[in-house]
This record gives sequence, C-alpha cells and structure tokens, in this order.
Amino acid sequence: MKPLAGPPIASPNKEFEMEIFIIMAVGYAATFVAFRGLKLAFNSPAMKDAIISEDPERGVDGPTLRHSAKLNSAVSVGFMFGCGFLFSDFLLYSGDVALWRIPLEIVMVVIIYDFIYYGVHRYPFHEWKILRAVHAVHHKTRHPRAVDSLLLHPLETCLGLGAFLVSIALVGGVSVPSFTVLFIGYTVLNVVNHAGLNFQRFPLRTMGWLAVKHDKHHRRDLAGNYAFLTTIPDTLFGTAE
Repeated sequence: MKPLAGPPIASPNKEFEMEIFIIMAVGYAATFVAFRGLKLAFNSPAMKDAIISEDPERGVDGPTLRHSAKLNSAVSVGFMFGCGFLFSDFLLYSGDVALWRIPLEIVMVVIIYDFIYYGVHRYPFHEWKILRAVHAVHHKTRHPRAVDSLLLHPLETCLGLGAFLVSIALVGGVSVPSFTVLFIGYTVLNVVNHAGLNFQRFPLRTMGWLAVKHDKHHRRDLAGNYAFLTTIPDTLFGTAE
C-alpha cells in the first residue's frame, strides 16, 4: 500500500536513522516528564479533590512494582528502537508532506490502533483464557496510578507496542512529523490513562476523562472500556460505560 503523503524511501540512511533516534528519545523523555509531573500533582494538596481513589488497592509490594517498572521501561525502549530501525521502510517515509495530511495520518492510525487494541484487550486478555494470566499482572491494581502504566507482563508491553507499529504500517507508513506526534502522544497518554486524577478544567479535562474511564475498567475488571483512547469500538460493540 502506498503511503498517504509521499513515496517511501528505499532504505534508511544515517540521517534518517538519526531522526528515528531523536523522535524516540524525545518521546521517552516526554513520558518521563509526564510521569514525574503527574506524580507530583497526585501528591499535591491542591489536587486532592481530583484524586479518583485514595487507595490504589494494589496487589503487589513496592519492590515488585519498581522491578516491573524498570523491566518494562527497558523492554519498551529496546522493542521500539529495534523495530524502528528494522522496519522503518514500513513505518516512515521522508520528504515533503502536505500539512493537511499530517492530521489525517494521525487520526487514521489512532482509529486503527483503537480497534486492534480493543480486540486484543477484550478477547485474549479478558474473555478468553489465552493471555488472561498475562494481563492479570496489570490488573493487580484496582485504582491505577501513573506508575501502574508499567505494572505489566513484558509480553503485554510488546503486544501493545506491536499493535501501535502495525497500525502505522497498515496505513502505508506515515511522515516523520506524524510519527513524532503519534509516538509522543502514545507514550504520554499511556501514563495519563493511569494517573488516577480526574482533571476538571480545560485543557486537562480530556486527560481526566481518560483516567476515569480506565479506572472504571480496572475497578470492574470485565465491565468494558476496552479501547485505549476513543470510545468508538466500545460504543459500537456495546461495552462502553
């Protein structure tokens, strides 16, 4: 399939590899900043009324949680850098891109990813037994905090990132600006999703809505809200809360 906004490159040169490296480095740096900022916000007296639940009801101890966070951080970085360089021909293209195509690429990838993630999250992770034990690691907290975005089995980390990259490949690859927005958005929103904070004021209200939606999923386990970002798959299949 041809990319939406330009011809794919035959193979990545050194300059293009450096672009990939910079994008991912910036994405992970932004994630770290978001993680620290949300943790500070959670502990701030000014945000007391925004806390969804005082008790995370977490079924793992501190050392186990820290080990999971370190392990999955390493797995995520290794997986993304490895796949980014190995499969760059399927993910990215260089050259000029019309500005209107950037949001189009982003929206298409987000929608495709949400449907893929919905299917994996609802069926192998929850309703079937295939990967239920894998996903059970993540559900050891009933009211997630930012750190619980890394309370995962490493296989789930790889599956989530793999679904993200497959979604990009399915639209024929995206431009470098689109990939930059998508990757930073994906990593940061994954932390926001687990922040445990229901922000009420613009422009953070959507972040609060995401956290509340995901908290309901953790609290009720099988009730629904399986999609990552939008409500489109849950609404279509009757699993939205």
